[in-house]
Amino acid sequence: MTTSEALAAAKRDARALLRIRLRDLPPADFAAAGEAVALALMPRIAALPPSTVALFASRDDELDARPIERVLREHGHAVAVPRIDGHHLVFHVVARIHALPWDRFSIPTPPDTLPTVALSSCGLVLVPGLGFDVDGDRLGHGRGYYDRALADVDLDRAVGILMDEQWLPTVPTGEYDVGLRWLCSPSTGLVGAS
Repeated sequence: MTTSEALAAAKRDARALLRIRLRDLPPADFAAAGEAVALALMPRIAALPPSTVALFASRDDELDARPIERVLREHGHAVAVPRIDGHHLVFHVVARIHALPWDRFSIPTPPDTLPTVALSSCGLVLVPGLGFDVDGDRLGHGRGYYDRALADVDLDRAVGILMDEQWLPTVPTGEYDVGLRWLCSPSTGLVGAS
């Protein structure tokens, strides 16, 4: 087995484990995690001058992003969420993330008619993922959208958002995987990567 095959197998195994963990959780856990993370992010959000913040519109198997959106709007921030366009993410400013139509991946997605914003211009970039480790390594769903999107972003403004069930001892990574400097989960609050 080549190194790239071993990496792909390790990522596939980690994704399978995490999907099982998340599949077995009741919906109330996703809502509670969203509330806890929103509370933990509040000081950083409150200290940020009014700006556009990149968020994500959560799927049924992700931390509920609605409490975070509420805190952002209470502090005067606009919210942008991604839409998949080919191999890239395009971020659109939206009025309310969970009023959006769903795409083929069951993700609430903005129509391409809404205003766009460069991710690098956002005051804060809140990044979802399937799994994370304390070093800031992130495991996505396997298509590399966020790794490509984060390539031009000041990583001091990017925060990985996760539920406690999404922590892994180590995330398998390759040369194109972008690590994060900040993470936020219900049990840790907002912490710097090791």
